[in-house]
Amino acid sequence: MTDTRGTFDRIRALLEESAIAPTPSNYEFLYRYVSGADPQLVEAVDAVRRTKGQLSDRILANIRRELYGTGRAGVGRVLEDTEAQLARMNDYIERSDADARNYASRLDVSRSDLDAAATLERQRTMLAEMIEATNQMIATTEQLQSELTASSREIDALKADLEIARVDARSDALTGLANRKACCDYLDAQIDRAMSEERPMSLIFLDIDHFKKFNDNYGHRMGDEVLRLVAQSLERFFHGRGFVSRWGGEEFVIVMPGHEAEEATQFAERFRQHIGTRTVRARQSGREIGKVTLSLGVAGLDREDSAQNLIDRADQALYDAKADGRDRVVCWKAAA
Repeated sequence: MTDTRGTFDRIRALLEESAIAPTPSNYEFLYRYVSGADPQLVEAVDAVRRTKGQLSDRILANIRRELYGTGRAGVGRVLEDTEAQLARMNDYIERSDADARNYASRLDVSRSDLDAAATLERQRTMLAEMIEATNQMIATTEQLQSELTASSREIDALKADLEIARVDARSDALTGLANRKACCDYLDAQIDRAMSEERPMSLIFLDIDHFKKFNDNYGHRMGDEVLRLVAQSLERFFHGRGFVSRWGGEEFVIVMPGHEAEEATQFAERFRQHIGTRTVRARQSGREIGKVTLSLGVAGLDREDSAQNLIDRADQALYDAKADGRDRVVCWKAAA
């Protein structure tokens, strides 16, 4: 019993010193920390406390996400948690309303009894009952206020979780780039803008040549390293020039608003050459694995074009680059 009381005293102290919302999820998190149930969690929290001094709701959410993945932050789970929290708030309000009606009824009865009281002693008894009822109502109101404040903080935390879920739903977990859905949304918006403003736009499809050999010869971990290398290089090279995303597998897409196909082709060629200078090494042994080569297909937006047509042309250009021997850039051109 003493150990349990000490554990919850420490949890309460952490909540107060860091102004953390006393939500069920935060209680669970801090219980795992204080009890030492999860060594990784303890290590992560201690590191934050050493560097930042204290915790916060957002820090707890970030650690939870890093250690346990996005399960709690998934959209479905967040909506379920929000629905449950709203149900609890509704229950608090209904109980408060019932208590208020009961209090009003007790006052009416006590007032009638007070008027009918024949002796001073009876009047004092009635007044004491009215004071007791009032004190109970004050306590109930304070409890309701506390519960609503905690619920408000929980909803704020759920809003933060929902934002994390929104980002996760549009991001590729391995590379951190935008995913295919985010790319399609961006492409649709940029096509509309390019059409209305009569501005050029181009699309680049990129494929890592012979990617399967990295997985087959050196394992999937090395394949993941190659994907991250290409993704990071793409993000740095096209920063401020285009929107980079992972289309799927070893394919990437770059949307380049404001750029004609010829200009986008030049950028694609420069990037191909840049990657060709990079050597992949095994992280643990430092052994040289080889170089990465790329095939790229480029297509420019035509007047009254659709996103699917533009995608199809860039994809066809990529196919032609691979069919012509890989490690090259092909710009789509209409058949004569």
